[in-house]
Amino acid sequence: MNTADIIIIAIIAAIVAGIVLFMRKQRKNGSGCCSGCSGCSKINSCPSSNK
Repeated sequence: MNTADIIIIAIIAAIVAGIVLFMRKQRKNGSGCCSGCSGCSKINSCPSSNK
């Protein structure tokens, strides 16, 4: 494994970590439904529907 491989793996790991953090932030804000509230199976318990 050379230096280029380590850099590529580090970049991929940073991208995956960024995606996970972004998804966590969305879920905390109440926008965890992927297709909007109309397609969400948890519309009755969704905190964003109370707004």
